[in-house]
Amino acid sequence: MTDDEPTEAEDGGEDEPTEAEDGGDDEPTEEEMTGDDPFAGGQTGGTLRVAAIGEPSTLDEHQTTAGLTAEIGYCMFEALFHYDANYQPTPMLAESYSVSEDGMTHTFTLRQGVPFHNGEEMTSADVIASIERWGRISGVGGNIMNVTESITAVDDYTVEWVTSTPYGTILVALSSNTQACVIYPKSVLDNASDDPLTEFVGTGPYQLVEHIPDVHVLFERFDDYAAIDGPANGSYAGHKYQWVDEIEFIPVPDEAARVAGMQAGDYHVAMNLGNDQYDVLQGASNLRVDIRPPSNWDVFFLNWRSPMMENISIRKAFQACLDHLPILQNSRGSDEFITLDPSLMMEPTAFYSTAGEELYNVHDIDLAKQYLEEGGYDGTPVRFMCTQEYSYMYGAAIIAKQQMEEAGFVVDLQVTDWATVLERRAQPEEWDIFVTGHGFVPDPTQITYVGQMNIYPGWWSEPEALDLAEQLAAETDFDTRYEIWERIQQLAYDTVPAVKTGDSSVISVWSSDVGGYTTQVQRGVPYWNVWLEG
Repeated sequence: MTDDEPTEAEDGGEDEPTEAEDGGDDEPTEEEMTGDDPFAGGQTGGTLRVAAIGEPSTLDEHQTTAGLTAEIGYCMFEALFHYDANYQPTPMLAESYSVSEDGMTHTFTLRQGVPFHNGEEMTSADVIASIERWGRISGVGGNIMNVTESITAVDDYTVEWVTSTPYGTILVALSSNTQACVIYPKSVLDNASDDPLTEFVGTGPYQLVEHIPDVHVLFERFDDYAAIDGPANGSYAGHKYQWVDEIEFIPVPDEAARVAGMQAGDYHVAMNLGNDQYDVLQGASNLRVDIRPPSNWDVFFLNWRSPMMENISIRKAFQACLDHLPILQNSRGSDEFITLDPSLMMEPTAFYSTAGEELYNVHDIDLAKQYLEEGGYDGTPVRFMCTQEYSYMYGAAIIAKQQMEEAGFVVDLQVTDWATVLERRAQPEEWDIFVTGHGFVPDPTQITYVGQMNIYPGWWSEPEALDLAEQLAAETDFDTRYEIWERIQQLAYDTVPAVKTGDSSVISVWSSDVGGYTTQVQRGVPYWNVWLEG
């Protein structure tokens, strides 16, 4: 996901889908029932019970970057584009897309006959109303709206979006599932405001039937779902099977209770269990326990607006003093869960780069002391914010504090609840460093302090980087974009807006009764393709 919150996924099986489940009149072909579509052979029926980390703050996708809302919302909401298996934007509610030669007129042709859960058919009017609302609420949407000249309906199934400058990453922005540009019915939005919605109607494979706060969020199969033709591919796009009758998300904030519930068979899936549970659970005969592909990187943000950290020598001293391996080991666990890696774009994205690696994991105390002397450091305590609510953040902070003190920093480690960190980090006069995690993103414009340069807390405002970030967002050619990105990453190491420590993996814990496993879970679990066996 993006900033601060991880996600999950899993297995394979049998049985042909009914007409309601595959969204069409035809049963799958023999070819579809083979390895070309490993999700086609699932079993119909049952309720998939998911132990969630807590109660979602809202189910309105436009409102929040929270991973919990995004993962739950996947079941009922869809956007014009989603990511394929290679993390490239591919049409979902859109049928096709074209852009003018000057890169400023974007034309979206919509799929026809797509029903909302309330029975209305999706048209251009719904798409435009949803985009405009998302643009007023979302930071990413706001960036696009700043260069938007008009969004108009050519007809009921064609939308023309004109920008004042080329915007090559418009499909990337529309594919994201955190604070996503999901499409709501215009009729719902006409009776609402930009405050969080209370009526939730989408086009997805499952529809909301009941939300009782702190009890559950319950979905049931949407029998009129318009699935995309063709096989499922285990990604966030493509055909979506609706094997289970219901999906129930149950808030279980206590990790020990989630663990006990999985061991007892009360739940089929548990969200966000700590890596220290791996040895505890992997021997259980009723569970499938996997180490997921790396999906997060841990990072210290530096405040460019603080009197101390606006000094580049002080920032370089912080960068130079850190030894990343013990930081990662203390925050994320044993070596099987961590990777030392300089790239701000994780594998398997096409933007993976080692630019700036000479400044990654420096761990040179003498050099750090030299930078402190050059920066005129006078012993003023560094206000370092962290929380124990995310144990990995606290684990990283206490080791970093020790390493900073070895170099000569005086550190005021301020441990608060996460809500306080979020509140205070928006106030530049309150802090110098804070620690967090960044989720896997498919495009560098979605890295918080790149796509929201000079806006996201830390306020990276290097003039050359700002100019390059605009070019990165506007350009469409991959090779050109990659060259721009490598220059931005090098500047990130040269000017130190933040320090990445390394990549981390988390565990995935599912009941062995669940089929439909997929390894593409970096942006959340596609629950729609799973089934219950037996």
